[in-house]
Amino acid sequence: MELSLTIIMPAYKEAGNIKTACESATRAVAEAGIVDYEILIISNLDQRGNHDGTPDIAAQIAKSDPRVRSIHNQAYVGLGYKYRQGVSEATKDYIMLVPGDGEFEEGSLAGIMAHIGEAEIIVPYHANPGVRGFKRRFVSRGFTVLCNLLFGLNLKYYNGLCIHPRRYLQKVPMASDNFAYMAEVLVYLVKSGVSYLEVPWEVKPSVASTAFRLKSVIEASGTLLSLFWKIHFQRERITVVPTA
Repeated sequence: MELSLTIIMPAYKEAGNIKTACESATRAVAEAGIVDYEILIISNLDQRGNHDGTPDIAAQIAKSDPRVRSIHNQAYVGLGYKYRQGVSEATKDYIMLVPGDGEFEEGSLAGIMAHIGEAEIIVPYHANPGVRGFKRRFVSRGFTVLCNLLFGLNLKYYNGLCIHPRRYLQKVPMASDNFAYMAEVLVYLVKSGVSYLEVPWEVKPSVASTAFRLKSVIEASGTLLSLFWKIHFQRERITVVPTA
């Protein structure tokens, strides 16, 4: 059976990166041997109602490539919101988020895609965490340890470029707008019995991420507390029906 893939590409103030990121993702898809795919570039305004030209560039890319769609939000929205939006707009069998900042190694991205079908979900983890700053590594590691403790899991990473079947994502009651959105998805799916495969991937050296500001950490903590109640006390799960 031929695989099909939707790439959700959030792009917030990425005018200088979005074209290169889209081109790199396209080459990675080709390297992975996936013919049937689409890229959804999802942009938004900042808190003041402005943008740096990212939505205009995204629209130009979409105009020149029928496999690319540009979706622009006329307001400020979080990463989790854009992920949910991409899931609702996706038309392919599998869904993957790839950042519009281009902060990924092209060959490593293709390597993640090449594992589709080996398990129901593919869960990447950093093979080169040392390229990230100490603060970012510290918060990221602490987040992983906390998630594992709260939910009785043993995943290596909760914020990677995971690949999920669309049929499962559409069942997950996603609510998070902050950087805990993928942890929310993974916890629901893994606790529901969905099979997964963890694979290493490499990232490029990067500047400090705004995702790990104090406000974002507080919001993510709220997401985890809510999720803890739903998983352990309300016993929320999704119905898993593996393909034959």
